[in-house]
Amino acid sequence: MKTLEIGKNYGACFGLDADKGEKMIYLGGNKWRGENGGKSLEIESEKTTKSALEYINRPSVTMGHL
Repeated sequence: MKTLEIGKNYGACFGLDADKGEKMIYLGGNKWRGENGGKSLEIESEKTTKSALEYINRPSVTMGHL
């Protein structure tokens, strides 16, 4: 089972576009910092942590030549 890394941007899990400055950075525990352009907001959300964990641990299929 994969775990979340402190300081990593998990915006893609929530459909955010890093090229537009949209980020969701994991701060540890259930703490997150959302960034959009020059603005940021810190939240504590168990639901967000659970959603990110489910996303990074979802089953995946790799196709192509080995």
